[in-house]
Amino acid sequence: MELKEYLAIIRSDFKLFGSVVAVVILASFSYFYLQPTVYEASLILNITRSGLQKSDQYKFDDFYRLQADEKFAETLVQWIKSPRIALDIWTASGNNPENLNLRQLSKLFKAEKLSSQIVSVKFSTANPEIARKISDSIMEVISRETAALNKDQREENWFAIVAPDPVVLISRINPFFLFLASLVMGLFLGFWIVLVRHYLK
Repeated sequence: MELKEYLAIIRSDFKLFGSVVAVVILASFSYFYLQPTVYEASLILNITRSGLQKSDQYKFDDFYRLQADEKFAETLVQWIKSPRIALDIWTASGNNPENLNLRQLSKLFKAEKLSSQIVSVKFSTANPEIARKISDSIMEVISRETAALNKDQREENWFAIVAPDPVVLISRINPFFLFLASLVMGLFLGFWIVLVRHYLK
């Protein structure tokens, strides 16, 4: 069947075709805009030291310190991704973890190493106040784990975590891209519905 024949079929039942496209677009906008408001939060964890090691070999010390920071940054990322740490953070912020399984716990927080001394943590919440509580809990739990890691350290050059206030923004859907995606879906569904109806006549 040629293109002009398909176009003729659509023109013959254009009312149905247009209705399907309109319903898909309206349904898409209704679904996304009736969803509860979601806030996205971003917290930066800076790796520093609680003391400086004094040595004549300061150039080598700095090199090995950066290597150690790199490894510790990777450790931070794995901590935050682990269900146990996620559970501690979630509980410390006053949230109920009873309805969460291991898979959900491991996906609560998205941790990423940005550099040897910077780790980014991102998560979503229902309101900005909860986001700030969770950020405080992240610092509390990670600082506790860091202190436990430092406990057997024999030198004074220990790890410490410093974090500025989190950035909390409302999550918004781009109306243009939502319209474009729903339009494409509507055209696709409309075409096939009209085509099936045509052959069933």
